[in-house]
Amino acid sequence: MGAKRSLRLVFAGGGTGGHLFPAIALAEEFKRKDPNVEITFVGGAGGLEEKIVPKYGYPLKVFNVEGIKRRRGLSKIRALMKAARSTLEAIKFLRSMRPDGVVGCGSYSSAPVVTAARLLGIRTAILEQNALPGLTNKLLGRFVDRVYIAFEESRRFFPGGRTILSGNPVRRDIIRKLEDGRVADKFTILVFGGSQGATAINAAFLDAIEFLTDIWSALRVVHQTGNEGYDMAVAAYKRKNLKIEAFRFIEDMGTAYNSADLVICRAGATSLAEITAAGLAAILIPYPFAADDHQAVNARCLEKAGAAIMIKQDKLTGAALAEAIRRLYNDRQSLRTMRERSKAMGRPRAAQEIAENLLRILN
Repeated sequence: MGAKRSLRLVFAGGGTGGHLFPAIALAEEFKRKDPNVEITFVGGAGGLEEKIVPKYGYPLKVFNVEGIKRRRGLSKIRALMKAARSTLEAIKFLRSMRPDGVVGCGSYSSAPVVTAARLLGIRTAILEQNALPGLTNKLLGRFVDRVYIAFEESRRFFPGGRTILSGNPVRRDIIRKLEDGRVADKFTILVFGGSQGATAINAAFLDAIEFLTDIWSALRVVHQTGNEGYDMAVAAYKRKNLKIEAFRFIEDMGTAYNSADLVICRAGATSLAEITAAGLAAILIPYPFAADDHQAVNARCLEKAGAAIMIKQDKLTGAALAEAIRRLYNDRQSLRTMRERSKAMGRPRAAQEIAENLLRILN
């Protein structure tokens, strides 16, 4: 008898970091368990996956597919035709690769591949990172073998017997840094805007400084401005003669979280998984143009649990942001309570739990 071949997995989807990075974290976990596992990513043309996946050393297959939601007339017909064509291409691709399982990580680009896998009798699963699922996962959730959710609030959208509250996988390099323990001595505020929509947070925080001059010397601020906002933010800090640690992009988020007392950021699923894994208090400013306003739903879940303060962007002013910062700076017991509740929501072992459960299905 020949030797048993290595496990083969396909991760389908992407488009944004919120979909892609949890899938990479899960892929890393499978690699940790078995270095010989063969993992291929499949995404959409023009998606973030084209930049990110090769950096992690995984092969990437790209299909030409478009979102269908909110499209009308000829545009919708064209998107449907592309989806059908991509499904046929995915069937051909999966037949040649013969994977043991296909994991959809969200976005419309996952639909053709997960659907093709189902038609071919290949085991399937999806990751749902948000409290309010997107259209693609709502549809795929009806027939996949497993649905792994990050928020209890999303359970009602999926079949009960096949849905598991696992948390959202966090990249292993971040988890390792969090295990090192806190590394800062000053009250440290970490500010970042996420992969999209940093401009409003940058502007509000720069305005908030005017209301925090009496405590500024006691603060340490680490500010990821994004590429477009960097020069303006640095110039503003210089004009105000304020010492600041400003970055276009922070590669080592694990160390940044490890030094923070308070985080000010959007409410994307990946950021929230990392914040709660770190047990950090947060002021959340949901990105108002996210599909179905799902970031506001995410933020509300943390606020309801006492793990965060939410400020909607239409209420975001320098004064409102400064007031929330000052409240937590002055009331350390409230800050500690918020951190404890954040930690209680965190699931740093999400990747391990999903991998173990999925392996039982595949075997």
